[in-house]
Amino acid sequence: MFTKILVAYDRSTHARAALVHAIDIARTQQASLTVLTSYSTVLAWPAATMPGLTQTIYDELMESARAEGQAAIDEALKQLPDGMTAATRLVDAPAAEAILNEAGVAGYDLIALGSRGRGDVGSMLLGSVSHRVLHRSHLPVLVVTASAEAQPSPA
Repeated sequence: MFTKILVAYDRSTHARAALVHAIDIARTQQASLTVLTSYSTVLAWPAATMPGLTQTIYDELMESARAEGQAAIDEALKQLPDGMTAATRLVDAPAAEAILNEAGVAGYDLIALGSRGRGDVGSMLLGSVSHRVLHRSHLPVLVVTASAEAQPSPA
């Protein structure tokens, strides 16, 4: 029986499916639910050498990343059924690190997260958050793939 569930949420169709499953488990087992969203303020390029990148622009980029993370949390909370509440965590860290750190310190007994659906080759080359969490967690991990109907069609 699960009593405290951590669900990672990033607005992807797979994360939405994981949230649905986590909500169902929390309801049926009277478990508490925490929604975690991570964002990163680490720039993908060397900010110090970018001409024209002022402190103001940098601060705006960082606030934008945080605001996007908060929007994801807000979206997840809107999907909770009436009467259900969830704690939230908005973490400035890479996703797998944020999930594993939170899971390790807060007494959870289940982690739920979506699979990005990259496939075996993509995961071997690039790695994935779900694979890292699955292989490094000491807790049970529920990895959910969205149904084909829930995924956006290719453009």
